[in-house]
Amino acid sequence: MVMYARETEVARLEPEELGERLAGVLREAMPWLVTVSEAEASVPEREGKWSAKQVIGHLIDSAVNNLGRIVRLQIEPGQSLPGYEQEAWVGLQHYAERDWAEVLALWFALNEHVAWTVRHIEKGGLGKSGMVAGQTLTLGFLIEDYVAHMEHHLRQMRPWLGQGGEGSR
Repeated sequence: MVMYARETEVARLEPEELGERLAGVLREAMPWLVTVSEAEASVPEREGKWSAKQVIGHLIDSAVNNLGRIVRLQIEPGQSLPGYEQEAWVGLQHYAERDWAEVLALWFALNEHVAWTVRHIEKGGLGKSGMVAGQTLTLGFLIEDYVAHMEHHLRQMRPWLGQGGEGSR
């Protein structure tokens, strides 16, 4: 499992702040994502890479998987939860064939719900831990890493979609 964030001491984490951090990423990204045309969203960055539809689809899959993890680790800490096969998930859901506006709407709505759920975690719950794809982590770090993962992909998408920024997926 690739990690995108540095772990903050769990005592310093606040559920409301983590939820707001996720909501802030959504508020920052949507204005530029909605300016991307259907045609632009359909073209892969380069040969062998995903299109914007597929990247956002991947982030939808990440939301689905991480929402389950967030809920499950609160119910029963110490669980061993699986990773997921990203390429297969993206391919089997045919994001490349779906309308860009629909992909964006699903991504936004699902992540608004994740942010809502995170805001309502009891502070002590952030220290609960489990294994995800063989990696032991706290619920707090899982959430931090989830947000950092999303920021990573959005930051890399901007330049190849003509939205400024840096990087390449």
